[in-house]
Amino acid sequence: MNTQRCCRLLPLVGSVLLLGACATLPAPEPTDPINRHALVRVSTPEPDWPALRQRLLTATAEVHGIEIGSPEVQGLRLQIPVPDGFASGSAEIRPPLAKALDTLAAVLAGEGGAAVKVVGHTDSQGSEMVNLQLSITRAEAVAEHLRQRGIALERLSADGHGEADPLTSNATDEGRARNRRVELILSRQP
Repeated sequence: MNTQRCCRLLPLVGSVLLLGACATLPAPEPTDPINRHALVRVSTPEPDWPALRQRLLTATAEVHGIEIGSPEVQGLRLQIPVPDGFASGSAEIRPPLAKALDTLAAVLAGEGGAAVKVVGHTDSQGSEMVNLQLSITRAEAVAEHLRQRGIALERLSADGHGEADPLTSNATDEGRARNRRVELILSRQP
């Protein structure tokens, strides 16, 4: 009788042992901080807009024409005149604009909490659609120039408004020169 009982329990004991051997234990918690938080996005600190504005003003004191707006809760707006920044109908950056961008990039590269949106503007000479495309291409060229100077790609974006957002009338040469510009809109990095 003992033998029969053992024979009936043996398959049951074997199944329990087999299930125990096959059971997977939870994976140990990774000790590597990169892998442990790979899906967690670390928030960047809010930039100190007044202090950043002051650093930009100091850095650009020798660069003619850059206008740096007052700090706002959401960021800063910089206007860079480009009457000599690009050749007519071209997105190739000329030396005066490159110098201004290099000066700005030196400050902005170390400000990881600030996103930089580049917006291109043209005057109203020529076709509206050509001007829109040209403003976008110029904004992209400026964003690439800034990227090459140390501003991370994920912090940069580019857009163009063409002739749609003039600062002044396009009726005069001076007005058209003022309307041809690049704006950098600084905001908190999401």
